[in-house]
Amino acid sequence: MISLRKINSILIVILILMLVYHALLATLYFLGIIGYMPDFKITGRRLFYPLVLHIIISLYLYLKEKTKSKRYSNLIKETNQQLITGICIIIFAALHIVNYSLGSVSDNADIFRTLSHIIVDNLLIVSIALHLRVSIPRLMISFGFLEGKNDYANAKSKINMFILVLLIIIFMAEAIFYIGGIL
Repeated sequence: MISLRKINSILIVILILMLVYHALLATLYFLGIIGYMPDFKITGRRLFYPLVLHIIISLYLYLKEKTKSKRYSNLIKETNQQLITGICIIIFAALHIVNYSLGSVSDNADIFRTLSHIIVDNLLIVSIALHLRVSIPRLMISFGFLEGKNDYANAKSKINMFILVLLIIIFMAEAIFYIGGIL
């Protein structure tokens, strides 16, 4: 029988691919390369069910492991970071959905709606990035890609740099979009 950890790992891969697609569309839109597409909403809706299942499985595994692991303080810190950022993702994803349900980002949006989009979207993006910086190396371990003594630390370092570059690209695209809308 397949374990909950493996199911969760598969869900994480699906979620990461869907998030990358959603972020790529948004970045291309912010840069003015593509126009608004229904795929924005469709991708967001399709993210919902695997995300809910991931949350349920992760909370179950967290509570199950919480009683067992008292010895590994570094592991506990990373697990707590995943828990805290996971909660932030839930909150900011809900606010992101509410924001875009009330109105999209457009030239005729008032300053408060625009600021709300900027703040919520950036907090969501940062929460996801902080969550993934811990989750991706752990995912690589669960799939057997990291087995050597220093593999985990090296992978974390490279993933942190990759996520930082992605954040810079996303923030620059967003700045270009919003500053361009002002000018």
